[in-house]
Amino acid sequence: MPHSHKPLALVTGGAGFIGSQLVEALLTAGWHVVVIDNLSSGKRKFVHPAAAFIKQDIASPKVSEWILRMKPKAVFHLAAQISVNTSIKEPIRDAETNVMASLGLIDAASRAGVERFVFASSGGALANEQYLPTKETDPVEPLSPYAIAKYTIERYGAFYREQYGLPFVSMRFANVYGPRQNPEGEAGVISIFASRMLMNETLQVNGTGKQTRDFVFVEDVVGAIMSVIAKPGLTGTFNVGTGKETDIATLYKKMAKITCYRKKAKKGPADKNAPMRSVLNASHLHQVTGWKPKVKIDDGLRQTIIWFEANWKPKKGVMAALRCFL
Repeated sequence: MPHSHKPLALVTGGAGFIGSQLVEALLTAGWHVVVIDNLSSGKRKFVHPAAAFIKQDIASPKVSEWILRMKPKAVFHLAAQISVNTSIKEPIRDAETNVMASLGLIDAASRAGVERFVFASSGGALANEQYLPTKETDPVEPLSPYAIAKYTIERYGAFYREQYGLPFVSMRFANVYGPRQNPEGEAGVISIFASRMLMNETLQVNGTGKQTRDFVFVEDVVGAIMSVIAKPGLTGTFNVGTGKETDIATLYKKMAKITCYRKKAKKGPADKNAPMRSVLNASHLHQVTGWKPKVKIDDGLRQTIIWFEANWKPKKGVMAALRCFL
């Protein structure tokens, strides 16, 4: 590791959709950055060449050993088992990554005297439909093992903060979207719609299409994380969202207009493990740091679709040359 006065940051999941863009913001802000990622969903090409890269699973004892040896100033923990469906089918496997491996990182960070530990939690998974827009202080009713794990790590982080003084921050992201999101597997609805519309494939909308989500652009999420680390000593739980609901049918129409997509959607079954409505109140973060989302949904969708058109190389089929949005 180069010797200089630059602070050292560890980003787990730093080859992923959000993590790789956080890495770039940290580099710009003058940090040395080390990325740890097993590339199960991240991509090596997303890691900025100025960052050091270690291909490793966060469950490996080597990660804790590295933290204890290198003593980074900050740890940003974005690596996770990201599939809600996998967590439902294989709760133990989910817990091994999202609880036990995460707890190992927190413990190592605490023993190494890390000055800031930022955990990527899930506002969408933890939102309670009885309280909308959901505040950080509203009661939590996790519906899936994935959500249970996120909340468990929030509580462990609070314990380490109170017991050992680890400056632990939990950031509950709403539904994040934008460039670099993977449309395969269990992906965000926007990345799935973008890739399929550009290939002119028929899409399926599950349930009534009236389900709402709080879609927040990845650039705004990175800005939220950076706003927190700009405030030394700040700890606690913060929602990161827009406070605005967009239903899936409206989202479909907006994206179809941008891509000149003409097909009607097939109807699919409603997801019984997903809430009907989800929207976060992020006023706490705004009050403490001044952060607020800047990218409106129409602009964010346009940027996302342009990125997919330029960068997404599907395994089958050919990208339709639908350039009416340019």
